[in-house]
Amino acid sequence: MTAQTSIASFDHPHRARRHQRADVEMMARFRRGLVSSMVMLKDLTRFGARIEGVGQLETDEAVSLALPGCRPSMAFVAWANDHCAGLEFAEPLENAAFVDLVASYGLGRNAAAA
Repeated sequence: MTAQTSIASFDHPHRARRHQRADVEMMARFRRGLVSSMVMLKDLTRFGARIEGVGQLETDEAVSLALPGCRPSMAFVAWANDHCAGLEFAEPLENAAFVDLVASYGLGRNAAAA
């Protein structure tokens, strides 16, 4: 499946996907309250991302995420478990920024399709 045919939602990972999703591997700066850390992004849409490497988060919690080359932006936790979380961006990524990130950090066929 390519980024063109894959669709993602950032509700629970077993629910139907709503938006184009690209499998990626990129580090991003994550901020929760006053605590800042680096997390690994595993997939990305213009509307959200799945992250790994952060402790348990609460659904609807407001956080900040700074993607490579982008200013930090507010996001909300859509779902979370002990290992990863789905974030929904308060403002969608610009299409050009999404395409650039997927071209730089995309895995497999998704990188070429985006």
